[in-house]
Parts: sequence; C-alpha cells; structure tokens
Amino acid sequence: MVLSGLGWWWHSRWQVLNHVRVPQTHTATLFLPGNSGAWLSMRSMVLSLDRPHLASFPLTARVSQAGQVTWQQHHAVTTNPLIPVIFKDNTHALRQSRQLITVLDQLHGRYGITHVNFVGHSSGGTIAYDYLNHRPQAPVTVSRLVCIGADFPERQPLKYHYPQLHILNLAGEIEAVGNDSEVPANTVTPLRHLVAGRVGSYRYEEVRGPIWQTQHSLLHENPQLDVKVIRFLYPPS
Repeated sequence: MVLSGLGWWWHSRWQVLNHVRVPQTHTATLFLPGNSGAWLSMRSMVLSLDRPHLASFPLTARVSQAGQVTWQQHHAVTTNPLIPVIFKDNTHALRQSRQLITVLDQLHGRYGITHVNFVGHSSGGTIAYDYLNHRPQAPVTVSRLVCIGADFPERQPLKYHYPQLHILNLAGEIEAVGNDSEVPANTVTPLRHLVAGRVGSYRYEEVRGPIWQTQHSLLHENPQLDVKVIRFLYPPS
C-alpha cells in the first residue's frame, strides 16, 4: 500500500507538465551538471521534458578526460532537442568550459545546430559563464541561459556583449532556512553584476518550498521548476 501510494504521488507530481505548451524550434538546449555530476544529475529534468508538446531527447554528449567527444544518438534530431553533456573530468569548471567549445563545434558541424541554450546546475552554470568569456567560440549563438543553484567564485565581469542572450538565475530556498543547504543566495546573486550591461536581459528568482523540492541536489527534481525552465527556454514568438 505504501509503495503504491508513493508511486501515485511520484507520477502525479509530473502531471503539471501535461498542460504546458511551448513553440517547437531548432534551438538545442544543453544540460550541464555540477561538480562531480554525471548523467543522473540531470536525468529527471531531461526525461520529464521529453514530451512531444515540449521537447525531445535525441543526443547525449560524453566528453573524455582529454576532451574528446562521443555522441550517443537516441533518435533523429528534431525540434527543441535536449542534450545532456557528461564530462569525465567533472571537477574543473574552467577546463570543462573549454571542452564545451568542442562539443558545440561538433554539434554545429554534425547536426547543423546554430542556436543553443544552456541549463547549468551548480557549477554547470559556472561552466556556461566561463564559456561565454572565451574566445574563440563555436559557430553557434547562445540564446538563453538558466542557472540553477549556481555560484560564481572569483569570476570577472563578462568581457563580451551578448545582446541576444537572456538569463534566468534560480536559487533554492528551503523553508525557514534561507538557502538550499549548500549554496547561499548571496553567492548566486553576484551574477547580476557580472553580466550587467552585457546581455539582453537578466532575471533572478528564488524557488521556495520544502526540502524535498528545494535542497541543492533536488532542485532539478522539482516539476514546478521544470515548468519555469521550459517556458523560459522556449517562449512564445
């Protein structure tokens, strides 16, 4: 009885996504896990958004210690493709951001992708930010960036202008705690000053709720956050 009740509760959590509709585009969204992150880090979010009326999950990019990229293709690349990027060396954000250039180069060359979004959890947001501060870059346009519980230690302001780039910066706040148990909000909010005057728009939001929805490692298991993210990534044209 308990197991069946838990199964029903787990299934019902994701029903909110059944009523969400977003435009279908050819912009790919890359998911960047945080420190020591792997496929399981972003699995729930990717699979919950893999629905015909939302997005598709055609590819996984796996990056070796040396930066070589192996592509695992699940099905044809169609609309709103979701692409997890799994780094073997997953504890050095600056190095991973350089390896991301190869991922994007190949994504453009092999699959014809010209526009991308980034979703970065924890230091995955730092990887995306560091990529934006690199030159040269891959021949793709970064349209949107979602940071989830990301902090930006010792980062310098954005060097380059990205008038087309829109950023959503999300911080978890456990009820009566004021943070997500690992990343204080005051280490998340500095992104505003780092990108000021350099991007098309910036928005900061706190995601408040019980610990099982807002703890640092559980933020990407929150279906309400999934709704917020997919609507931001693929807004009405």
